[in-house]
Amino acid sequence: MNRSSAKNHVPRETIDEILSRSDIVEIISECGVSLRAAGRDFKALCPFHTEKTPSFSVSVQKQMFYCFGCQTGGNVISFIEKHQGKSFRETLEWLADRLNIELPNQDPRVIADRQRYTTLEDINRFAVEYYHNQLLNDPAAVPAKRYLHNRGVNASTVRSFQLGFAKSGRREFLKIAMDKGFTTQQLVDVGLIKDEDHGPQDRFWNRILFPIHTERGVPVGFGGRSLSEEHQPKYLNSPATVLYDKSNILYNLDKARQSVYKEQRLLLVEGYMDALMLCQSGIENVVASSGTSLSENHARLIKRFVPEVVIVYDGDASGFQAAQRGLLRLLAEGLRVRVALLPTGEDPDSFTRQHGVEAFTQLIDKAINLIEFQIQAAIQSREIRQIDVKTQIVEELTETLINVENRIELSEYVKYAVRELQIDESVLWQELKDAGLKAETSAPRQTRQRKTAPQKLSVRAQIEHQLIEALLQNPTLIPYVKSRFDSQDFTEPRYIKIAQLLWQAETDDAAVDIQNIINNCSDENLNAFISGVLLRKTPPPNLQARVDGCLKKLRAFLMRDLEQRVRSSARAEGADEIQTLEQLVKLSNERRALSNHDAEDAPNENINDERS
Repeated sequence: MNRSSAKNHVPRETIDEILSRSDIVEIISECGVSLRAAGRDFKALCPFHTEKTPSFSVSVQKQMFYCFGCQTGGNVISFIEKHQGKSFRETLEWLADRLNIELPNQDPRVIADRQRYTTLEDINRFAVEYYHNQLLNDPAAVPAKRYLHNRGVNASTVRSFQLGFAKSGRREFLKIAMDKGFTTQQLVDVGLIKDEDHGPQDRFWNRILFPIHTERGVPVGFGGRSLSEEHQPKYLNSPATVLYDKSNILYNLDKARQSVYKEQRLLLVEGYMDALMLCQSGIENVVASSGTSLSENHARLIKRFVPEVVIVYDGDASGFQAAQRGLLRLLAEGLRVRVALLPTGEDPDSFTRQHGVEAFTQLIDKAINLIEFQIQAAIQSREIRQIDVKTQIVEELTETLINVENRIELSEYVKYAVRELQIDESVLWQELKDAGLKAETSAPRQTRQRKTAPQKLSVRAQIEHQLIEALLQNPTLIPYVKSRFDSQDFTEPRYIKIAQLLWQAETDDAAVDIQNIINNCSDENLNAFISGVLLRKTPPPNLQARVDGCLKKLRAFLMRDLEQRVRSSARAEGADEIQTLEQLVKLSNERRALSNHDAEDAPNENINDERS
C-alpha cells in the first residue's frame, strides 16, 4: 500500500502544504473539465469515461472528486496522476512548481541521475526541433515532403506530430549538437550518434523521422523511415537507452491519452503511419506498437488507461501472428481483447484512405472476441477438419483461455469454441484443467449457474460498511474504535484493508488525515471507495451512537464465531462435555446481553454491495 519509495522522501509537511494550497476545482478546470456549480459542490461530465449525464462530482469542502458512473475518485494528487499519466513524484513537482513551492533536496545520487536524464531529454527536445525545421525549411527535404504528400499527410499533422527529416550527410546533426554544447558521449548515450571505428556519425540520415514520446510527452527516441529502397532497413528505431526502451513505449499514447480515457477503449495498430493517419482522420484513441510484439510492460501500461483493447493489425499472416503474440499478455493483465480483421493486404492507413473513416469505424465496432479471432485465423491458414489440426488448435485455444479470469466470459468462450470446432465441451474443460485451470473456475455446475445476479452484502458486512463509513466521515472516532475492535475482525477484505490504513494512520500526537491516507494508498479501487463514501453521503447527526451500535452488533457476531470455534474444538479434541456446555452457555448469555440493548443503537440500513 505504502508509496514512500515513489515519494523520494518528500516530507509529509510539504505534501500537506501542497494539498492545502491547491484548489481542486481550479486545477480540474485548468485540465479542461467543464465544472458547473451544483449547490456547494461542482459537477461535470466525467473525463475518465464517456457519458451524457454528469456523474463526476467535486467537493470544495473536502477537496476530493468522485465519479458515480465509473467509481473513480481521490484528491487533487490522485486526479493529476490519472488525468496526466504522471507518477506521484512528478505530480508533486507539477503542483509544487505551480505554487512556487520548492521541494527538498533528494539523495545526491538521485539528483545526479535526474540531472543526467534531464540533459538527455534536452538533447532529444533539441533534436526534435532541429529535424522538424529541416523538414519544413531545408531544400533537401523535397523528397521527404513529396513522400508525405503522397501518403496523404497534411501540413497540420506534420506540425502536430513534429515530423522531421535527416539529411544525407553522416555528421550533420553531430556538428550542430556539439556547437550547442552537447558532448559526443551524451549524444551516443541518447542514441542519436553512433561511435564507430572511423569516428562518430549520425544514426539517422536520409530518413523521415517520427519523434517518440512517453505517455507524459517526454521525447525519448525516434523512428526513421528510409526514402530509398537501397537504404535499409526500411524503418530504423533509436537503440535502447536509459530513456528509451521499446518494451515500455507505445507511440502516440501521449496524444491519445484523453481520447482513450473518454472512449474507455484503445485501438492498437502496428506502425507510426497507421496511428498518425487515423488521428488525422479524427480517430484519436489509437497507439502503435511500432512493429514490435507486445510486452508485459505494454500490457501493464495499457491497463493504467483502459479496460478494453481492440487490436487492428494488418490483414496478412504476419499481422495474425503479431496479434496472437500480444493476446496472452493483454489477457494476463485482465484486459478485454477484441480483434478487428482488415482485408488481406490492407493496413489501417490504406483502408481508411480507400474506404473512409465511417467504414473503419464500422470495422472497429464489429471487432470480434479473441476466441473467434483465433478460430478464424486457424480456418484461414489450415484445414480445420483434420484431426491433428483440430488438436493443435485446441492446444492453442487452451493456452489463451487459461488466462481468462472472468468465469462468465470463460464459459461463453468455451461454448463458442466447442460449437465452431465441433468437439465435446467436457473435452475442452478437461484440457483446461490439465493446463492448470483451478477447479472453482472450471465448468459451471447447475447449482452455480443461479449466481448470476449481483450479490448484496450480508447483514454483518452491512454493519462493517457502516462502521468504516462513520470512521471515514469522522476520523476522530478512530482511536475509540481501534481500542475496541481489531482490523482483522472485519470479514470483507476491502474493509480489512481500509481499517488497516486507518489504524496505522492513527497516532497519539496527530489526527488522522484522510487526504494523507489516499496519498499513501496505491490501490485505486480503495481510493475510489473512500472518495465515494465521503462524497456520496451526508453524515448522520450522531456518528458516535452509530459507531457504538455497530460495535455492539459486530461483537455479537464475534462471540457467535467464538461459540462455533469452541464447539468445533470440543468435537475435535474430545473435551469434557459439561465443561464445554458451561463455556457455551456463558458465551451465549453474554451475546444475548449485547443483543438486548436498544434497537436504535443498531444500524438497520440496507446497503448494496458496490464493489469497484
